[in-house]
Amino acid sequence: MAKKQQIGEYLVETGKLTALQVEDALQYRKDHNIYFGKAVVQLGYIGEDDMAKALSDYLRLPYLKLGRYSIDNDVLKTVPEALAKKYNILPIFALDDSLTIATADPLDVDMVDDVTATTGMNVNLVITAESDIERNIDLYYNAAKYQAKSENQAGQMVGPRVISQEIGEDQSAIEAVDLLFEEAVRIGASDIHIEPRQRDVRVRFRVDGVLQEYYTLPKASIAPVVSRTKILSGMDISESRRPQDGRFHLELLDTKVDVRSSTYPTTNGEKMVMRILDEAKSKIDLHKLGFAPKTLERWRHIITMPNGIVLVSGPTGSGKTTTLYATLNVINSVETNIVTIEDPVEYQLDSINQAQVNPKAGVTFTVALRSILRQDPDVIMVGEIRDRDTMELAIRSALTGHLVFSTIHTNDAASGITRILDMGIDAYLVSSTVRGILAQRLLRRLCPRCKKSVKPERSIFDALKIKETEMVGDFFSSVGCLHCKNTGFFGRESVYELLIPDEKILNMINEHKTVNEIKRAAIENGMQTLAQSAYEKAQSGVTSMEEVLKVAVSMV
Repeated sequence: MAKKQQIGEYLVETGKLTALQVEDALQYRKDHNIYFGKAVVQLGYIGEDDMAKALSDYLRLPYLKLGRYSIDNDVLKTVPEALAKKYNILPIFALDDSLTIATADPLDVDMVDDVTATTGMNVNLVITAESDIERNIDLYYNAAKYQAKSENQAGQMVGPRVISQEIGEDQSAIEAVDLLFEEAVRIGASDIHIEPRQRDVRVRFRVDGVLQEYYTLPKASIAPVVSRTKILSGMDISESRRPQDGRFHLELLDTKVDVRSSTYPTTNGEKMVMRILDEAKSKIDLHKLGFAPKTLERWRHIITMPNGIVLVSGPTGSGKTTTLYATLNVINSVETNIVTIEDPVEYQLDSINQAQVNPKAGVTFTVALRSILRQDPDVIMVGEIRDRDTMELAIRSALTGHLVFSTIHTNDAASGITRILDMGIDAYLVSSTVRGILAQRLLRRLCPRCKKSVKPERSIFDALKIKETEMVGDFFSSVGCLHCKNTGFFGRESVYELLIPDEKILNMINEHKTVNEIKRAAIENGMQTLAQSAYEKAQSGVTSMEEVLKVAVSMV
């Protein structure tokens, strides 16, 4: 007890807890028969990682983030799985007669004695967050089962079909894949990357647009994990020499998700990427996407026009489809027939007629659009306009009384005009049909629990060409905590610029004026640029100035 009280005093001295919180935690520990650090975390007084780091500083023991550490299978064998789960520990390194163990409770003497007796080795400790250990125990020990199976079958030809039969009998591959999906959904990852390397397998998650390494698995785990995912995706598990695509549905952690999977053969084995599509995002409200009030008001005006072309512009992964889906939800009604052609259909929308391109069957955007025009549509959404034929059909549709939505890949809104002209479309047709072009980007939101107030460096303002008189606002920077997985960011938000051609801009289109000339005219007409929209987010503490700079650089 005295030792734990000393830790409490240390936490008070370092400003991490108050004396009253320590008293509460000690009583909570006693009532629930748990260790002090767990009590503090469960009461919400401190995050898991912060508690682990505090223990590390106090006891002068190393702190380790398991997601960035690779565990050798021979080391894993030193501690039985049952013992690892009993004490929530994980062996991570062995040298001669010494074994290093990751634990969240380094003061558990019984654990140290039990591991020493079982392994016959001297035990060294490193401190890790409890949930980090729990996730990795299941992942590593399940992967190790296949490592052992592979070694037992050395010299035999084990093809994909044999592995698929084993998966039906052995649950370890199923459990390993489920754990990866559960973790990805729990942290809000948009993609899972499973990448075989020469000696191991790297697992990365894309969170808030940034790839982060989470696990390193034994090389033998790649075949069963990929085979399991292929089965779910409806792929040919006997084919590993050519890329494949698939799709399946999951319900995890009370969340319904669609998964788009893709394999790609590499020199080290099949690489797999899985895009996680949360069905809840198909019902997102337009006003929650990040629109500035004035821009949202103007957008709502043009999306209710009876005819014309409305484009959403931006690079891949900038949120264009989400914006279009939210827009269609706004205008969807009993009186409106909305028909889409997409590549692929990412989310199912209620009461909207969605279709998907199928080049193998001859169903391209152009072919589908011709068919849609015979379906008595009021509103048409084309996933992407990539060529002149599709653009000409979209313009013809707009001229015959339809409202057409689509996406286009340009850096900003004004470039959308010149992109259409570059396709060979006559200027008078562009000026007659284009009602508006919305450019967008995604920027990361600062974690509300750990962001800190800062005064940004002058060089950032200079790079953004922001005048000294405009350097006002409550600016914050990223820090990192348990809530945001030490990234300093939590979630993303869109920033927009909306070009609505007025008479002056329409004349400029007919006169083939440059992008910069059209953009200047749009700004004079009230358009807020992407950089200005991003800067407003920083001024209000939503994001950091570094994120604003990324948006500005992406427009060059």
